[in-house]
Amino acid sequence: MIRLCVYVILLSLVTACHRTPVTGVRIHVDGLMENDTAVSIITQDSVYTAYLDGNKGAVLAIDREQKADYAIFRYHGISIPGYIEPGKDLEIFLKIENWEIEVKFAGTGAPKNEYLNNKTLRGFYPDYKTDEAGIIQSLKAWELRLSGILDSMHFESFFTNRERERIHYLVYGCLPRYPSYQKYQLQKQGYEASEEFYSFLPQLILEKEELIDMPEYQTALQNLIQAFGLRGLQKQDEWLYLKGQMEYIEKQIKNQTIKDFLMDKITTRYVERKGTDHLEEIIRFYHDNVKAPEKRQKFDDLCRKWVRLVKGQPSPVFTCQNIEGKEISLTDLAGKYVYIDIWATWCKPCRAEHPYLEQLIRKYEGKNIVFVSISTDRDRQAWEKFVKAEQLGGIQLYGGRRNSFVEAFVARNIPRFILLDQEGKIIEADMTRPSDPRTIEVLDSLISL
Repeated sequence: MIRLCVYVILLSLVTACHRTPVTGVRIHVDGLMENDTAVSIITQDSVYTAYLDGNKGAVLAIDREQKADYAIFRYHGISIPGYIEPGKDLEIFLKIENWEIEVKFAGTGAPKNEYLNNKTLRGFYPDYKTDEAGIIQSLKAWELRLSGILDSMHFESFFTNRERERIHYLVYGCLPRYPSYQKYQLQKQGYEASEEFYSFLPQLILEKEELIDMPEYQTALQNLIQAFGLRGLQKQDEWLYLKGQMEYIEKQIKNQTIKDFLMDKITTRYVERKGTDHLEEIIRFYHDNVKAPEKRQKFDDLCRKWVRLVKGQPSPVFTCQNIEGKEISLTDLAGKYVYIDIWATWCKPCRAEHPYLEQLIRKYEGKNIVFVSISTDRDRQAWEKFVKAEQLGGIQLYGGRRNSFVEAFVARNIPRFILLDQEGKIIEADMTRPSDPRTIEVLDSLISL
């Protein structure tokens, strides 16, 4: 019996030794931002969140299955690059003062995180104001400089090789932006990069499927196709810009995984913003080039949502509470035109539209139109306080974070404006902003207003 107990104990010890150790990350914050206590670690596969305690600290236990990988440590909009390693504990000390950020690390996982937050590495920025030869030469110098810092750290080969790739695409991923910077930021009318410049880009940004999960590589790929989408474009036209990118992907990108990623990324972004604009042609490009079933399913679902939002279709219905707690529904506004503002108190562009929206409310007072503002704030009290303090006009409603009306209108970004007719049918699912002069032109043109 004693022998059996000893055997069981030994077996449990051996099993414990072979378990993947838990990785603990402790975060300390000095200088809280607006009483925000949520801290997060974002890896390729997971998001870990905890809340600061009374001592301004939080502990996040990373999944046993989490592999060694780059991560982002986030607090109140502040993002810090990092690296998570199984079994290596890490402490992060974040000090915030007047938006100046100081970060320090401790623990067995500290060295790579200290390296990733090296001021030289984080301070990289290309010199777009130079000529073509100058920008290429300066990027070569930057790559050598950053690689030299990496080599001096003497990390193990797995991390060093991965980081060398990351540095390459961090640096050269900026090069495709050079023509647009010259044209739009420096106001060089008629500027076009040389043929040699465009031939050089695909030599620097290669098709490497094994890097597709690396953010710097993804950015470099997207910048590459954007450069070719803008090539030869005489005026800013979002549809022609998208079409140029789709054509480049279709003709030039050979690797199917990379083709799936790029085509899905640019078309989804466009459809989310532009809805049914050129949708039939976009769907054709998409289905001819994207093979991944899960991507195709999500894209088709998105397109079906937008098809329900074309002009003349009945609008999805909202039912939200006003500041007194009374429920207001779209059906309560039947017989009137409805101009809807989807916004949030924390959204600066939303707040910038308020003076113009108030002007519209005053201009059309007594007319057959109502102005409805639906808040997507998480904190209802913050919304109530803001509405009262600013004395906002119109019909102010609280929709919250997950509102079916907002989701039905595919409102990925705010502010978002919608215009409905007297029967609750859609006039514009993505209406112009109050600050846009075309808004008054549209409203003045409405029959029997």
